Amino acid sequence: MMIGLTLLVSGCDFSYMSTMDPVGPIGETERDITLLTILLMAFVFIPILGMTIAIAWRYRSTSTSSKYTPDWDHSWLVELFAWGGPIIILIILAVMTWISTHDLDPYKAIESDAKPIRIDAVATDWKWLFIYPEEGVASVNEFAFPKNVPLEIHLTSNSVMNAFMIQRMGTQIFAMSGMQTKLHLMSRETGNFDGGNYQYTGDGFSKMRFLARAMTEDNYQQWLDQVRSQGSAIDLAKFQKFAQPSVADGVTYFAPVQDGLFDKIINQFREPGALPEQQMAPGHGAGGHQAATAHE
Repeated sequence: MMIGLTLLVSGCDFSYMSTMDPVGPIGETERDITLLTILLMAFVFIPILGMTIAIAWRYRSTSTSSKYTPDWDHSWLVELFAWGGPIIILIILAVMTWISTHDLDPYKAIESDAKPIRIDAVATDWKWLFIYPEEGVASVNEFAFPKNVPLEIHLTSNSVMNAFMIQRMGTQIFAMSGMQTKLHLMSRETGNFDGGNYQYTGDGFSKMRFLARAMTEDNYQQWLDQVRSQGSAIDLAKFQKFAQPSVADGVTYFAPVQDGLFDKIINQFREPGALPEQQMAPGHGAGGHQAATAHE
């Protein structure tokens, strides 16, 4: 039955399977953790499966060589196998989880000689706006960046909770209105990778996808020039019209972008007189409580 199910799904395009073919350091670490976990689980599953078959065969009704031991009630070998293996595996998993939780902290910058690029990601119903504050440009449903350059992604939502993820680059992190979360990613390869929202948000949820484009540095600069030449200006008032519930058809560019637009979007949800994001204590409002659930 397992072989039959495998054959049936072999022709399906499951986007989550692309996480096993990562292009960056975060995705590679998460893949290695997944494979190690599967391998550890195999040390439990395979012996149990083998013993189930062996016991069923040894004590089948037609067997004439099985030993009858009505007074047997204990075996240290069985106890060692039943408890020792799982305990060792749990210890290994606990240590691995502790280490990987710190290594994969979404707020932890990726070590690199290249200067990180900041990209502000804003989730709306039902499209993504990516703002490049240092370049003064923005794009809708197109997430472009050069390869081998760390990305410092700041995320928020203009609506309900959304979950940002680029499968082949690794990780998933939530974006919430009035709050900011942060994520660091990088791609070592050029190419186009699928990304999207993985938290159900209503009618247009299934179409809330975007294309992550890893480019060479020269192609990235050409892309920025294209956005500047084709884009229209955007400020908070225009953003509020753009953010009305709708599904985006194709890619849209904006340039120039109002200074501090990302902070203005967040501050829409703050009470009058509340402290700006930059003045809030670490772990309060700026996404500190979300780091614990950022990686899945």
